[in-house]
Amino acid sequence: MQKAQRIIKTYRRNRMIVCTICALVTLASTLSVRFISQRNLNQQRVVQFANHAVEELDKVLLPLQAGSEVLLPLIGLPCSVAHLPLRKQAAKLQTVRSIGLVQDGTLYCSSIFGYRNVPVVDILAELPAPQPLLRLTIDRALIKGSPVLIQWTPSAGSSNAGVMEMINIDLLTAMLLEPQLPANQ
Repeated sequence: MQKAQRIIKTYRRNRMIVCTICALVTLASTLSVRFISQRNLNQQRVVQFANHAVEELDKVLLPLQAGSEVLLPLIGLPCSVAHLPLRKQAAKLQTVRSIGLVQDGTLYCSSIFGYRNVPVVDILAELPAPQPLLRLTIDRALIKGSPVLIQWTPSAGSSNAGVMEMINIDLLTAMLLEPQLPANQ
């Protein structure tokens, strides 16, 4: 009788061990498959968000580029003449905080302040530059300490002259982070 009980006890213990191992293997495989699928889904969402952000940024920056081409002929004109077109252009472009005209390395006219006499190096060390630039910096004039994106478009005739547009980052981020419809996901 004792031998039969021992055999049954061993059988039950072995059966419990086998069941536990099967349960743990099933749990581990289920969790690993779920982890891998979730990781792939997260990667797809990151790529999708990055593409959305690039598209939205392009949508914002293309009108700015076209607008700066319109403003380049204003360089060299007195600020009293150029100020009204600067203000109109800044009003058209909703994401622009201010537009400035630079000549001989000096910001001489602003859409907000009018006549200025500020070395553009004080605003951004890389300016004036012979090629177009897009730099993230901090506003030191209007809303001090707030982030701005500066787009520089140089004049064809001089590398010390150009149009400087300060873009409102808060509005840009709101546009980039706007929720998408579930159908788009």
